[in-house]
Amino acid sequence: MKSVYETCVPRQDIVSGTFNPELFTASLKQVTDRYAGKSVAESPYTDARLFFGEATYPTSGMKDLMSTALRRLSGDNGASAITRLETGFGGGKTHSLIGLVHSVMRGTEIKDVIDPIFPDLPLPSAGEVNLVAIAGDVVSVNRSTGKDLNPHTLWGEMARQVGGET
Repeated sequence: MKSVYETCVPRQDIVSGTFNPELFTASLKQVTDRYAGKSVAESPYTDARLFFGEATYPTSGMKDLMSTALRRLSGDNGASAITRLETGFGGGKTHSLIGLVHSVMRGTEIKDVIDPIFPDLPLPSAGEVNLVAIAGDVVSVNRSTGKDLNPHTLWGEMARQVGGET
């Protein structure tokens, strides 16, 4: 049997010492910010075509999440309305959510890169879905307004994203 050193070729940026690990750090907030029109750094996660074409592996958990959520969005009331993502650290929760965000925001526009790894998903048309997304690792539980410290809840954040600032 050949060793890993004989069968694997490292990326050129690793060989040259110019590898930037931040390019491969999945950030749900960066992806949702990009769809919200905010300026974010390019990465394999923020570009839907690159994400599905080169930067993802279709785990069974990701397939289940995308299938269930997209079926529900397409009107299939037999598909669960609630999904609990349960995996250990590094188990693909953020990665799966990023795939779902790209799928609902770009939908049929990127069908050609989604179909080879997730065939027959009921993709919406681009712009058909209004997305509310909260990256729990970056949302603050309070917010300063002048001298006041106001509570900032998940429900309040969802309301802000749906209806704007109050």
